[in-house]
Amino acid sequence: MIQDYRLLDLDQLERLEKQTLRMVVQAVQEYSREAKDIFEHTPAPSETEVIVLAEDIVQYALEVAECYPINKRFAGFIDYKRVRWMPTPEGLLPQALLVDAKASTEHNRITLQQSQLPMDAEFATKSGTVGRLTAGVPPHLPIRAHSGADLVAVSTSAFILFHYSAVAGAAAPPYRTSSAIYLIQLPHQRLKPRYNPDPGVTFFGQGKHSPARGEEPRIRVYLGRLRAMCPWRLQVLRYGGPGGYTVPTWRDAPPGQAAVDSPFEFIGR
Repeated sequence: MIQDYRLLDLDQLERLEKQTLRMVVQAVQEYSREAKDIFEHTPAPSETEVIVLAEDIVQYALEVAECYPINKRFAGFIDYKRVRWMPTPEGLLPQALLVDAKASTEHNRITLQQSQLPMDAEFATKSGTVGRLTAGVPPHLPIRAHSGADLVAVSTSAFILFHYSAVAGAAAPPYRTSSAIYLIQLPHQRLKPRYNPDPGVTFFGQGKHSPARGEEPRIRVYLGRLRAMCPWRLQVLRYGGPGGYTVPTWRDAPPGQAAVDSPFEFIGR
């Protein structure tokens, strides 16, 4: 039985990340009705406060998504951090699951700080130069096993974007309208040759920050590019389903075929 992710081949590592996102999508789908109620009916006058709402919802939604917890902490500026045993066909692998919450009125991109970036990034800038940003998320977290052996928990980075429209001048709820929940699984560092082998093949772009003001470097992830590279790495749960839930669909592309959305069953919370 494999317990070290570094012994997995790249296809096996992809499957581990895919299964992780599948669990996150299931948990968010089952919580989506309550998430909508909290998100639309809680006063939050500023964009920063709306993001705090999203952070709380992610915590609530994922509290049921644990596998087998490991009593280890992962430091960092990411909203949800859990170290756990992740079941895979290859073995029970230690995993550090990192999920960050976003909330925005746009849905074509997300912005990451360097501390949230799981892969070294290269991209072409508008001026024609090459932009680079080193990953701030370590590839794994070291753990000491009961026997004294050293284990490593593979870091797996996901992002949940709450897409909404503001209700202008609302003095009573709803203060905003929830449109959809975007769930993004970014590749591990070992997968860089597949997703960002050079600046011309990438889903990254220049972030908005000011070095002159001492702002931390930022980078953008363009969701359309990521989905074109790998359809399952971006899932969209759109509101409009029965009972106030999002519509439960999972997007994937069988080898050599176009991507399709398939419905799945869920048990609401």
